[in-house]
Amino acid sequence: MKQIFILLLLLVLIGGCERTLDSGNVGFEPSDDLPVPTALKIFHLADGIELNWQISDSDVVAYFNIYYTDQTEEEFIYWDSTAEFAKSITTLNTGQVYYFKVAAVDTNDVEGARSTIVSSQIGVTSIVINDNDIYTNSVDVSISYVYPVTPLLVKISESSNLTGAVWQNFRQPGSFELSDGDGVKFLYALLRFGDGSESLVSVSDSIILDTKAFIDSTYFIAVPAVLQAGDTVYFYINAGESGGVAKISFTGLAQLDLYDDGENGDTMADDGIYTRRYIIPINLEIEDGVVTGSFIDAAGNAADNTASVSQINIVIPPEPILLQTIAESSSLIRLSWSEVNPTGAAFSSYRIYRKTSTGVTESSELIANITARATLGYSDDNLNDNQLYVYRIYAYTADGLYTQSEESSATTMVNTPPSSVTLAVGLEDELTINISWTRNNDDDFESYQIYRGSTIDVTDLTGQRLTAINDQNQTSFTDVRFDALDSYYYVLYVYDKQGLKSSKSNVESTP
Repeated sequence: MKQIFILLLLLVLIGGCERTLDSGNVGFEPSDDLPVPTALKIFHLADGIELNWQISDSDVVAYFNIYYTDQTEEEFIYWDSTAEFAKSITTLNTGQVYYFKVAAVDTNDVEGARSTIVSSQIGVTSIVINDNDIYTNSVDVSISYVYPVTPLLVKISESSNLTGAVWQNFRQPGSFELSDGDGVKFLYALLRFGDGSESLVSVSDSIILDTKAFIDSTYFIAVPAVLQAGDTVYFYINAGESGGVAKISFTGLAQLDLYDDGENGDTMADDGIYTRRYIIPINLEIEDGVVTGSFIDAAGNAADNTASVSQINIVIPPEPILLQTIAESSSLIRLSWSEVNPTGAAFSSYRIYRKTSTGVTESSELIANITARATLGYSDDNLNDNQLYVYRIYAYTADGLYTQSEESSATTMVNTPPSSVTLAVGLEDELTINISWTRNNDDDFESYQIYRGSTIDVTDLTGQRLTAINDQNQTSFTDVRFDALDSYYYVLYVYDKQGLKSSKSNVESTP
């Protein structure tokens, strides 16, 4: 072996050999006796490719060298070696075209001639049924494909091993007729691409076939039997499946959405029973109204409308009460109203509802439930500045009657930054630092926030926040340092309820 290597080296030095290798082997010229790998083919994986090839005489081959390039005009570069007839490569760049050759190597590390070139673009292969819809109510579905190289042929089936499927011309989008019977349907596909490559394993997607919908029952529960404004009624549709759209309607109410999400009166999410807690509004009167339920399932199938066995009755409420609203600051609106039922039935409660636009009802935000009849005012605090708020108050009596006010609105004042304070720092002992400041007197005070730093230019951005104090009357704080030689600098900011902060206080340091 040593003599052969020296002879080859001399031939190179005198220019007797023009063939070169870049595989990292010992430098033998390609052997004319070794068979050349044939049928080299690229198969696409989920995260790369697999090369496959054949050889006419495997007895004289020890292993194979794999070469690649990403530019046709560049020299092929050694990639890897394998004793198998296949090699998976998963470290390639998506969207890049790669070119490959394979050469056989004998037991003396002599490499034979390289195979013909195969190439393909790297990328993801997948299928999508009906644009990723979860449900379909038709057996005829569309298939969209994602692929790295334009396909020529496709084989598709509901069987994971593609039993009975045949290769057919590729179309984008394609179509497929699902088997009969509602339930989850899976589709599997193999692709052959225009550059000679193909997918090694099938890609798949699934969809739920649902071709029918029905309503088992429509009903409601109401106490008392004759409803008035402010009373609560629960409406139900039992559809037997979740994910759909359920509505009820009756005289005076065209459509009311019901829910199967565990909210809005629904006690259990996704159980197929759609529910709605509904508070009867004012000025609604119904005698022997028929409640009708409608349902469209998640696949788009519409059930036959179904009426409830019971009929709904609602009476008109009493006269409204008077409500006034006044903005007192950038965060507070004061409400006042007239007393209800001074000599009538026993009082139950006032309920105050709020919105940031007109149209306040019992479905709006409930901000107060007041049970004392003599309470005729309420302060709505922690509001946004320069914002319109619209209110309505409902008054209820113990015998089930209620009345409501007209809407009343006010706009909070424009907020300005809080007033800053003056800071002072002193020592209680060598390690204990007393921090004090003047009191902030703003109505919308939210907190004092103290920051500490190691330089005089300390701010809330450069310093460490020591504490946030929400008591407006607290004007001192104690800090502790680890070493008497440490020098700290302090600054204080005041924040209001809308999140605005004051200009920073004076900066004070430890003595």
